[in-house]
Amino acid sequence: MGKVEDTLKKLTKAMNDHDAKAVSALYADDAVAYDPFYPEPLRGRQAIEEDAANTFKAFSDLRVEVFNVIEKDDRNGAAEYSYKGMNDGPLATPGGDIPATNKKFDMRGGGFGKLNEDGLIVEERRYYDTGQLMQQLGLSGAPPTAAKDAR
Repeated sequence: MGKVEDTLKKLTKAMNDHDAKAVSALYADDAVAYDPFYPEPLRGRQAIEEDAANTFKAFSDLRVEVFNVIEKDDRNGAAEYSYKGMNDGPLATPGGDIPATNKKFDMRGGGFGKLNEDGLIVEERRYYDTGQLMQQLGLSGAPPTAAKDAR
């Protein structure tokens, strides 16, 4: 197992344990995460920890599974993953909190990551269909940022 796969295993465990501090500990202080849910990248360990904590509040039974890990070298890799759970808490969006829908979701996505020399994530690019997520939750098919702009 390479460094990328090892980091992904730790990240998956932290996500499934709903441990936002353990999630953020896998990122460098100056890490940047690009996520289609947000109009701007998440910058820094604190922003990534807040994102994880908000996710765990919105989906208290969230389960993550990682498939098809590809390591380019010991610092660059990609993976396919699934997220599933029930939205039983407020969903924090760039346009404001959305009350719990009490609906289940199951979606797949992918991501690319880059590690620093210490094995911490310095850059992450997440790819998933925000419209599919919102539709499964019984909300608009539009991404949260588009819904905010439409008001």
